[in-house]
Amino acid sequence: MLNYIILGMTRDAALTGYDIKKHIKNGIGTFYKASYGSLYPLLKKLAEEGYLIVSERPYGNRQKKYYQISAQGESAFYQWLSASMDLNNNIENHLAKVYFFDRLPADIRNRQLQEYEINSINYLRKLYVLEKDYAAMENKECFYYKLSTLYYGIRILQDNIRWCRHIQKKMDLTDFIEEDFL
Repeated sequence: MLNYIILGMTRDAALTGYDIKKHIKNGIGTFYKASYGSLYPLLKKLAEEGYLIVSERPYGNRQKKYYQISAQGESAFYQWLSASMDLNNNIENHLAKVYFFDRLPADIRNRQLQEYEINSINYLRKLYVLEKDYAAMENKECFYYKLSTLYYGIRILQDNIRWCRHIQKKMDLTDFIEEDFL
């Protein structure tokens, strides 16, 4: 996924590896972390494969490398960004896509969010059935912590659905936060 984050970050301007790391930390870093050890080898690989264009500019006594997305990289990025969000992927993958949704036409963005919401609802229904089965069990207190993970999953899916509905309507984002939560 870091490869697509890099491509997305380099769409508007040529950036150094340091700049990309800083953009990740200050933006997408609320849910995704990237180390220099993973970033620089991937920048080199993306450049070698033609997804990034590398230019060098003088910086003191040395040259700094700047990376910008190529046409091939733009195509790969757009293909990734416009593909459906799979519930089997982790939440970081979904949020990385949504982070760049401003770059998608509204119809594709809305389709993806609707599909994600529907898939979340269908999975939530399965968890509700499972919860009913567990509720009927005798001695369920012996499985308290195992069951707690089921209830955690239910709550996460409920919040995902609520979030999808909220952002599909482009409602004020601060309205989604529960101020008195803590």
